[in-house]
Amino acid sequence: MLVHQLLAAAADRTPDAVVLIERDRQVTYRTLAGMTNQCARLLRRCGVTAGERVVVALDNSAEMVAAYLGAMQAGGVAVPLPGGPRSDRLPTAVSECTPQVAIVDEPTARALGPRGVFAAVPHVLVLPASEPAGPGASLVAAMAEQSAEPLTESGGAADLAALVFTSGSTGQPRGVMLSHGNFVANAASIVSYLGLTAADRVMCVLPFSYVYGLSLLHTHLAVGGSVVLENRSAFPNVVLAGMAAHDVTGFAGVPSTFALMLHRSDLDRARLTRLRYVTQAGGAMPPAKIDEWLTRGPRADFYVMYGATEAAARLTFVPPADLSRKRGSIGRPIPDVEVRVLTDEGVVAAPGVVGELVARGANIARGYWNRPDETAERFGPEGYRTGDLGYVDDEGFLFLTGRRHEMIKVGANRVGAREIEDVLHQHPAVLEAAVVAMPDDLLGEVPVAFVAVRAAVADVDDTLRAFCAGRLAGYKVPVRVLVCPELPKLPTGKLDKRSLQSLAAGDSSPAR
Repeated sequence: MLVHQLLAAAADRTPDAVVLIERDRQVTYRTLAGMTNQCARLLRRCGVTAGERVVVALDNSAEMVAAYLGAMQAGGVAVPLPGGPRSDRLPTAVSECTPQVAIVDEPTARALGPRGVFAAVPHVLVLPASEPAGPGASLVAAMAEQSAEPLTESGGAADLAALVFTSGSTGQPRGVMLSHGNFVANAASIVSYLGLTAADRVMCVLPFSYVYGLSLLHTHLAVGGSVVLENRSAFPNVVLAGMAAHDVTGFAGVPSTFALMLHRSDLDRARLTRLRYVTQAGGAMPPAKIDEWLTRGPRADFYVMYGATEAAARLTFVPPADLSRKRGSIGRPIPDVEVRVLTDEGVVAAPGVVGELVARGANIARGYWNRPDETAERFGPEGYRTGDLGYVDDEGFLFLTGRRHEMIKVGANRVGAREIEDVLHQHPAVLEAAVVAMPDDLLGEVPVAFVAVRAAVADVDDTLRAFCAGRLAGYKVPVRVLVCPELPKLPTGKLDKRSLQSLAAGDSSPAR
């Protein structure tokens, strides 16, 4: 099955079921399928044929989903991206993937218009409420002129479905080549371990330009469920109100999502009687914060998960029943996926021995767009080399110790940023923490910590360094602890460690 056929199949089964819930409308499967067909026909008229790229830089909406799936139905390759003039990926992605069509919102079109980022794009379609005064043709008006009947199509599971650009949290964004088969296989695995059915309704605060967000869409299309779209994730009480109003059964977030919920919302008073599960991925969530959520949050199964854009989203999960006894674990591989720990010599590491996590399965991407050397380095006969270091215990549960490029080389020692971050999160005043390397003339590199605090701390640098010194070896203690009002984030909600690296190197100073 192809990705867009998940929608078509559900529309055939239950055409009047609700698939998307927005602030001001509910969209049925029948309506969304018609919109997708219209968009596919429009893209064909714009010259989209097999393999042509279609940039879709819109907030989550029915039009965004129709454009994303319509690009695939037309035989093209969808390139979902965050919109806006400050998008961290859009200029790079447009330059690298040379799209035939770009579908963007009006502010993006005005700021990056026909003489800028989109200068070489043959067709720019804009999503306003009505015909725009600015550059580009109206997406809504152009779709309305097309038939809602599906296109005759061809293609197979191995065909490229999307280029999903990585967030660039620690390096330059790269276009990950994901096939229809990658997405559909991963969706089936996730549906299996979460037990999703047509009765499920997930609150989606994650953008569809992010593979975790796309996984919520794909899985619920696969079972005929519903997705509640909420683009105001910075307002956690709005999110909680939407969850209650729409009887959501599932919620997904990255660590910063849960930090907002825990400390800037009325979580303790929320009544989420239908919520049955919560999933967390997109970076390590410290065990102390998981414990706080389990104490204060709704009574629902909590799934710690691990994955990568290169895996079409998901690689491992911790069954909720094992969460307490396997604190800090990222779990076991999801169904139909193999994750091994390989040493530098390329052999499978014994339990407890640290090596690199390497994954194999039908969900693994074919590589990076126009980056053959990096593709050859990261994808091979052994599988996808994640760049994450960790070990497996004698029960098959995986534990991360850090990332290769985040290991801080303090003299002859190697220090994982995550280990220090987990200790900082244990301090009751720390809301968020991130650790990066700073150059040092004597030791080569030393760790520097950045924190956002929930309460004022006297002599915060000395206090938190002393706290770390009581729990870590001396060379692992940060040489400085700097306070930011809020740690910088990417549009996905992940920490922007590149910005913190610049701060640590002295390019600028964080606000105190």
